[in-house]
Amino acid sequence: MRSRFWIAFLASAFLVPVNAALAQQFPGKVVRIVIPFSLGGSNDLTARVLLPHLIERWKQQVIVDPQVGAASTVGSAHVARSAPDGHTILFTSTQYAYAPITFAKLPFDPLNDLMPVTLVTTSPQIIVAHPSLPVKTPKELVAFARARPGELTIGTPGNTLPTLSFLSLAKVKMEPIPYKGAGPLNIAVMGGHVSLGIGAISSWLGTIQSGRVKPIGVCSLERSPLYPSAPPMAEAAPGFEAVAWFGMFVPRGTPPAVIKKIRDDIADILKDPAVIKGMHNIGGEPSGMPTEEYARFVRSEIEKWGKVAKAAGIKPQ
Repeated sequence: MRSRFWIAFLASAFLVPVNAALAQQFPGKVVRIVIPFSLGGSNDLTARVLLPHLIERWKQQVIVDPQVGAASTVGSAHVARSAPDGHTILFTSTQYAYAPITFAKLPFDPLNDLMPVTLVTTSPQIIVAHPSLPVKTPKELVAFARARPGELTIGTPGNTLPTLSFLSLAKVKMEPIPYKGAGPLNIAVMGGHVSLGIGAISSWLGTIQSGRVKPIGVCSLERSPLYPSAPPMAEAAPGFEAVAWFGMFVPRGTPPAVIKKIRDDIADILKDPAVIKGMHNIGGEPSGMPTEEYARFVRSEIEKWGKVAKAAGIKPQ
């Protein structure tokens, strides 16, 4: 027993300086931040706020690497197969929690193949409409939809779970239409190809400000300080809440010291007033959540949306 104790003690004593050395050496080459969505969406915009600060801090080239397809699973699987050294980072969204609910077979295991690093930002989702739709508020929208069951369409940037939750709580019928990210969905709503769109505030601010789409309501229980003029959709769909989140993961096996360095550096950058302003400008609320807390958060999100899917009768396909 004593010999086993000393073996464990010596092994842990050896790992401490090794982990410290790994953290000091990171990054030793180009860092790729993989975005599993089309460019122009919330993940892309948020990553580009961080980019110059990461380059300055790490003294290395940091690039955004879009790996788009299959509702974000292509990019996630790409990172899961990458070398576990911290140089390939997945920057994804709430879609990560939807994946195991949507797909019966995934090319990666969300709970085992990737390791949480930190929550970067959160952003209440918002429902917007083409300017021609004759409604301005959540209650007007629900009344209009109830009078015309099935006539309206609502585009989603990937998964339809938040939309289905809204339709159920509001007791209305609309056709959900998924798009490959916020960029294509923005174009569809602006062009009148769909009546409505749902997604993170950060992905809609530009088109709202230009007048090419109009906000109906935020998908939080109360008004959001990020967009206080929009009433909550819960006024017409009691209990409805859908907050988008954006966070980072690395491949399983990445040294803990490297994960800690990435998380600590991100959290420190998110305290910079210029970064906070930049995030607010695109509708994001900075976080920098500790890794263990973030891991629990991701699990709770998977459980939450799993219950929504079950209530809606959705089965993985």
